[in-house]
Amino acid sequence: AMELNPFDWVYFVSFVVVGTFVVVNLFIAVVINNLDRAKEEALKELQPPVSREELLQELRATQDSLRRLETRISDIGQEVDDQKRESS
Repeated sequence: AMELNPFDWVYFVSFVVVGTFVVVNLFIAVVINNLDRAKEEALKELQPPVSREELLQELRATQDSLRRLETRISDIGQEVDDQKRESS
């Protein structure tokens, strides 16, 4: 027959605590692993252009866009000035 020992609960409580600790650590490991992967992907997207030619192409495209924008602003300014002269 089984004898009841007053300290039997220590085994079961420690088993539950250790089991819970292992499960929580596994969960945290999965979450951190996924966060690291997401961070690596985000850093890959933010990397600058690799070659000098690509950088120059981007710079030229930006300069062209800026010139077009300046032309549009100048045209709008001239139209506003013309309308003011006509209304005066």
